[in-house]
Amino acid sequence: MKRLSILFVAILAFSISSFASNDYEVLWVLNNKSTFNTVTDYVQASPAQKEQLGNIFYDSAEKLKDALQDNDKEGAWKALAFNLANTKSVLSAQQYRKYLAILNATYQQTQGVLVANK
Repeated sequence: MKRLSILFVAILAFSISSFASNDYEVLWVLNNKSTFNTVTDYVQASPAQKEQLGNIFYDSAEKLKDALQDNDKEGAWKALAFNLANTKSVLSAQQYRKYLAILNATYQQTQGVLVANK
């Protein structure tokens, strides 16, 4: 359960829908070595895939950071689409399904937390 919680926090960086400035610290979660390793272990990525995913996660975070600084919601969604498209090209179909399951679960959990906080 602890690993899943860490994984949910990691994916939160790409499923966040809020543009508040205090959300910036979440952008770099996937670039955290232990979180990155948890995500790649969960999808059972090979060493070559891990290297490519590291680059994708970093580039996605940079694109999302730029969009948030400009308060550009469309740019943020494009950063997420960039992440999804490039991740899909690196992972096998089964690995990508696991990755999407994590994203969807995290998104649903995040929406529940946002509603509960209102």
